Amino acid sequence: MRINRSVMRSDEKATFELRGLYERYGYCRFKTGKFEEYELYVRNKDFIAADSIITFSDMSGKLMALKPDLTLSIVKNYHYVPGFVEKVYYSENIYRASRATHAYREILQTGLECMGDIGLYDLCEVTVLAARSLAAISSDYLLEISHLGLIEALLEGTELRVREQIVKRISEKNLHEIHQLCREYGIDEETDRNLEILVSTYGNYRRVLDKLKKLHLPPKAAEALKELEEICSALAANRMARNINIDFSIVNDMSYYSGILYKGFIQGIPSSILSGGQYDRLMERMGRKTGAIGFALYLDALDRLDTEEKAFDYDVILLYDESSEVSAVLRAARELREGGETVLTEKAAPPKLTCRKLMKIENGEVTTLEYHG
Repeated sequence: MRINRSVMRSDEKATFELRGLYERYGYCRFKTGKFEEYELYVRNKDFIAADSIITFSDMSGKLMALKPDLTLSIVKNYHYVPGFVEKVYYSENIYRASRATHAYREILQTGLECMGDIGLYDLCEVTVLAARSLAAISSDYLLEISHLGLIEALLEGTELRVREQIVKRISEKNLHEIHQLCREYGIDEETDRNLEILVSTYGNYRRVLDKLKKLHLPPKAAEALKELEEICSALAANRMARNINIDFSIVNDMSYYSGILYKGFIQGIPSSILSGGQYDRLMERMGRKTGAIGFALYLDALDRLDTEEKAFDYDVILLYDESSEVSAVLRAARELREGGETVLTEKAAPPKLTCRKLMKIENGEVTTLEYHG
């Protein structure tokens, strides 16, 4: 059956394209139910970044929740197999306050997870898929990448609360307070200077990497930088270099995330529609001592791309009367639809609906009564 994509909403088109993309890369579909035990989200509330969750009690009195996130359910159901990497994708509704309207909505979330003994290849593949996911929606996209491991390596040895304070200032690009914290907690001048360069250097990945490679970095930070360079090289090999920026202000909770982080944007939508990264520590917190990386696209944001009103409600309104043979009406409407047009069949033209062509079938013949270009 041929699918007429011209009548799809932007989120429906995106879902259709993304499912095909992930399956070509060998990802299997993961299906979940609508509910999960509320306790799962209470334990990991910072990970899902949801201020409130819709809850209810089931027949046994257990507190349940409408799912505000899918990653936690996937991790909960994951079983480690040594040497194996499990690759799944999902396209399901979640229930949370929309970032666009700030009201509860049923939001279509599509994304993927790669879990197990992941290595550099898997990090590169998922990053390429993040970029390809954005490209499937719009050719005018931007994928911003960070590496939390590099930041952590620079701050190794400092207290956790101090690291968290500095990371927060990095997310705000607040150099003044970063310098102040370094002085207050006795962090050496070289680390302070490296953090300043990390925060102030943004943009084209080649330019950023060239600048960072000139720094004197501790071994773990140099290793993280090398990994970031390899991942960016994989994107360049897939002809995506012009759509990639490095921005170290992209940081997430260090108790869940550990390495590569993403944010993705497309032209016409002011907020990010893609987010994700490497969440090894979430796996560990949930008793799965292995690695994981993934991302999610929040397709409710694509509503903004559908705000332009269509010129017409239908391509064709086809009129018929009682004397018309049903088979002739069905045949005429089918032939128009097979030509890619949307067709409404009626006995009289509806007063509030518009069409590009008003047509009529009479004595088996179809004639055009009005044509609006």
